[in-house]
Amino acid sequence: MAKKIADSDFDRDAVLTTAVAALTDELGYDTVDRISVDDQACAVAQVSGRPIVLVWVPEVSGPVRPEDEEFAVELGAVVEQGPSDYVWATSTGTKNDGYIYSWRPDLECQVSELPIRSDATPETPKRDRVAKGDPTAFKKLQREFDDLHEQIYAAREPVDGSNDLTAQLCKCIFLKMHLERHPDFRASSEDPLFEEVFQERYINELGDDAVEQIKRAFETARSLPIYNVKDDRGRTFEIFDKDDYIKFRRPETYARIARMLNAHRLTAPEETGIEDDILGRAFDVMLRQKFESKGGMGVYLTPQQVRDAMVQMAFFDIQQEDAASITRQDPATGSPEFKVCDPCSGSAGFLTTAMREVRKHVDRLLGLTDKQRALLLRRIYSEGFEGADNSNMMVQLARINMALHGDPNAKVFRVDNSLTADHFVPESFDLIVTNPPFKKGGIREKDQGDVLQAYRSDIENGSLKMTGSGLALGAKPDSKGVWKPVKGVDPAVLFIDRCLQLLKPGGRLLIVLPDGILCNSQDRYVREYIMGRKDEATGRFIGGKAVVKAVVSLPPVTFRLSGAGAKTSFLYLQKKRPGDEQGSVFMAVADSVGFDVKQNKEVLLGADKNDLVKIVEAYKAGPTEDGEASAA
Repeated sequence: MAKKIADSDFDRDAVLTTAVAALTDELGYDTVDRISVDDQACAVAQVSGRPIVLVWVPEVSGPVRPEDEEFAVELGAVVEQGPSDYVWATSTGTKNDGYIYSWRPDLECQVSELPIRSDATPETPKRDRVAKGDPTAFKKLQREFDDLHEQIYAAREPVDGSNDLTAQLCKCIFLKMHLERHPDFRASSEDPLFEEVFQERYINELGDDAVEQIKRAFETARSLPIYNVKDDRGRTFEIFDKDDYIKFRRPETYARIARMLNAHRLTAPEETGIEDDILGRAFDVMLRQKFESKGGMGVYLTPQQVRDAMVQMAFFDIQQEDAASITRQDPATGSPEFKVCDPCSGSAGFLTTAMREVRKHVDRLLGLTDKQRALLLRRIYSEGFEGADNSNMMVQLARINMALHGDPNAKVFRVDNSLTADHFVPESFDLIVTNPPFKKGGIREKDQGDVLQAYRSDIENGSLKMTGSGLALGAKPDSKGVWKPVKGVDPAVLFIDRCLQLLKPGGRLLIVLPDGILCNSQDRYVREYIMGRKDEATGRFIGGKAVVKAVVSLPPVTFRLSGAGAKTSFLYLQKKRPGDEQGSVFMAVADSVGFDVKQNKEVLLGADKNDLVKIVEAYKAGPTEDGEASAA
């Protein structure tokens, strides 16, 4: 668990000089100044007094780390006359080497290249609202989360590895958030105010007695009605299991946690609305750094590079087709209509990534006060984002992750099996982004016959009914086209069916799948179920439940840490509405996603080695001149 420290022989000033030369000599900027931003040495290329490219050199050489990527973005938000159109974090100064982010309101994402001077003009779209940023707060939080995790790990508390440690820390974060909202809270009538208990000095003085009071406070708070959430069918669930408890035992551990958490306010006062997402991003960086993947069909976080690409493609289309849908309200109830789901949510990585896209959209809206934006976001988050997982630990991580991104009562449910759990109502979601478990033949009739039977609801007398809410892939057609039960099937196949069932007509699904489903001859029926059969005479696809928008092939290394040996891609579908027809399909191959795996550990190659950034850019650019929708 050793941390990488700044390289003593790494000359950051020389790198900055090289970057300035790249901006002037290769990109054509005639005004590039050395400046200080939040006490950090930077350079900025300007056009007519506006910052176009802000350059910052991290303290550590080599590929830019996730925490440094986030810090650079924060610097770009607060530069004078900013935000800067582009932010460039580089440890070499070589053009386009490193991490490049655009603050332009038409982008607000990682990009693959810096703009040349002739493409950077004062007329470049300028945001109407200043982007929020606090580099000092972010860096402080990120380091404190990191240090706290390291200290607890070294204390040898009775936890089952780094992931369980993080889950226990999440319970303490939950307690601190509860205390901020309810300063009069006490574990029982005999206990002192928790505000007095959850203090470093009090814990050090009372030792084990203070530990018991904190544990008792968690047991009381977790069961309060305010932390009950309702599923789509109106049933109420507690967000923590009744027998859940905090495993930490040592008073010094709780004293450290209290010292760190009490230095920050995790929730903002009601008059200022929802808390900013700096906390959420700092916590997300910690998850990415500390999470230990487990092989096979165990616990694994989808890489952020993949999450970003999938979510950005979906929201690009949503913005193009009907941007107002993101904030549209039901005229009868006033509730937000936009709904996002991940039925295999893990730590809620896809959900929080989608939450950030919604935040960007709301920040661009005109005519709203900060408080109105905050209240709108809170409603969309609390009513429109849902997830499920079969791991108690992952559900806890997801709930705290979403809370720190602005959803304090996240609707993430612990389920035995997302394929059959009835927490979600069919045809109710606008977007599903997910990475389901897959294993060839993993669902077998002899072991899970009830699951396969549920996936034959749309089969009647051997015929496929193709209703919007029906399920059919627990069966397959024989040579005569008669649909008959299968004895076994990859769970990923059933998840395609499940997600299409949950989507509204016109809703979008982005799902990670093993390549076999997309190309093996024995799985052709799955592809025809999705997009229909091609009429060779007309070239049109007849039938099918969805329009295939894109297929992006991922390199074998992407999920190597999970123990998955299958080659994977992500598939982008849109559930058919009346009149929808299959058009050209965007096809792309990513040879690298910015990291490698060596000795069972992720090794960064650099953000500039992430092919998914260029692939997303190609998708947004649309079909090429010859009409083909593809990217290499």
